[in-house]
Formats: sequence, C-alpha cells, structure tokens
Amino acid sequence: MTTLPYPRSMGRLLTMLSEAACGLAEDYLRPYEISLAQWVVLSALWRRDGLSVSELSEYSGKKTAALSRLLDRLEDKELVRRAAVEDDKRSVKIHLTEKGQGLSHLADMYKHVNGVLLADLSETEQEQLFPMLERMLDSVEGKSKKR
Repeated sequence: MTTLPYPRSMGRLLTMLSEAACGLAEDYLRPYEISLAQWVVLSALWRRDGLSVSELSEYSGKKTAALSRLLDRLEDKELVRRAAVEDDKRSVKIHLTEKGQGLSHLADMYKHVNGVLLADLSETEQEQLFPMLERMLDSVEGKSKKR
C-alpha cells in the first residue's frame, strides 16, 4: 500500500492539532466528569464570577442557544446557578456554586495541554508561535468581515 503525500495545508495541520489538543484536554478533565466545552464556561467564571450569558457567549464562542443547553447541564451537575439581575429581571448572571468553585484548580488546565503541544519547540519558537497564529487569525477575521 502506497502512502499518499499530504499537501502542505494549514487547514489540515490546524485541524489535526486542534483535535489533538481537544483530546488531551478531554483526557485531563475526564476524572472530573466535565467536558472541554463545560470547562471553557467554568474557566471564565473562575476568572470572574457573575458573568452574563452574552459575556459567556462571547468568551466561549458559542451561540446563546448552545450555551443555554451547556448551562443547563452545568446546573444539573450543581456547578453553576442562574440569578436574575435585581434592576433588570430579564438579565441573568451566571454564578459558580460551592461545588463549581471547588474545581477551580482546573483553571490552568490549558497549561498542561500547551506543555505537551509545545514540548519539542525551543523557548524562542514558543515565543514566536502565538503572535504568528494571532496574526493569522486577525487576517482571516479581517477578510471575513469584508465579505
């Protein structure tokens, strides 16, 4: 059987890296019975409790409907609670419960994942990588806004 050469595709590499990173994160979080998507929401709340649904939506990159279902699951696990804002009953803030706060040691889980992904890069390469990836993202976002 002949192995096909792979095209030098950023999309392919980024997809494979993303899947690998997500797999590492899911493995790390599995003992705590939370998903990576749930961790993203919790990590925002560990950094600043009492965020609005729209703030969590922006932070997580999830649309409000998907985030609402995610918050339902976190409430079922008794990790977060919704609370109406006193002066605006239509607004809701999301707060950690004591149980949710008890998982705050997971806030820096991304450092574990980054450590594995960056292990074979020099310190200089690591320092250069993030700004390059951020510039690439800015470039793509700038082009998609012009459409």
